[in-house]
Amino acid sequence: MIGILLIKTAQFFLGLFAISLIYFAITPGQGLLELAKFMALSLGLSIVFLLAYPRVRKVRKGDQVAITGSMPMPFASLLGFTATALSDAQLGGEVRVRINGREAFGIVESYEGLLSPPKIRIVFEEMAK
Repeated sequence: MIGILLIKTAQFFLGLFAISLIYFAITPGQGLLELAKFMALSLGLSIVFLLAYPRVRKVRKGDQVAITGSMPMPFASLLGFTATALSDAQLGGEVRVRINGREAFGIVESYEGLLSPPKIRIVFEEMAK
């Protein structure tokens, strides 16, 4: 997920940068200061995209999620347990996940940061079918 997010952000930045260069090239009387402002705007919008995209996208089926401490597995977050989402979910919503061949339900506690997957808290576990 992190790699995909960085690739999408780079594509977004390159698209905005290209628009800035085209606008600079076709508009008469533009100086280098205006080009620098457009480049800064492109970079700023790309950073906003990088921070906002996970919240807009939410958790989707197939995403890797991190398991935070809960009653059945209190040290899960320290040991770095991850699971695969089997359903879509939003913040505070219920998501079905697969952990080592077993299925469980969890609550989405937070979306991923720049280098971390979404965090869920396991609330119910059952045997895989």
